[in-house]
Amino acid sequence: MTPTRSRTSVAMLAALLALGTPLITSCGDVAQSVAEQAAEQAVGGDVDINDEGVTVTDDQGNEVAMGTDVALPDTWPAEIPVFDGGSLSMVSVQDDGTVSAMWLTDGTPQEAGDAYGAALESAGYPQSQTSNMGGMIVTEYNGNRYSLNVTSIEADGQTTVMLAATPD
Repeated sequence: MTPTRSRTSVAMLAALLALGTPLITSCGDVAQSVAEQAAEQAVGGDVDINDEGVTVTDDQGNEVAMGTDVALPDTWPAEIPVFDGGSLSMVSVQDDGTVSAMWLTDGTPQEAGDAYGAALESAGYPQSQTSNMGGMIVTEYNGNRYSLNVTSIEADGQTTVMLAATPD
């Protein structure tokens, strides 16, 4: 399987499993074990399903976790700060250094974007541009070997902060 196809497969499988996690975990350990084994065969890696969500790691080291307040993987680059003040609902770390994450928070998009932006700038990522498109705030940061794109948007009374980071 090619690296791009593998990453796509891991992400799609993680999303499907995250949607079915409540049903799988409510059926007990046997159903959870069967679902994990089937998923592991599909991606050629490791799948962990629990009450909080699902984590999929393929044979190349690509990792995707989705769910409720998921844990940051050990492979997250230390030089990229995480958003403080939200619940991590999705995280992906790829073997090529690309990372993405999504946090949910109660603050406004402006407050969340400003708070995360201050943390990024303190970590050596100066802001290169920002735009506000109808309440969706998109800001780019460059430095410290990465280009980062941070998007914050409100929907249904909750703000989502999304990070996409690619190595330079």
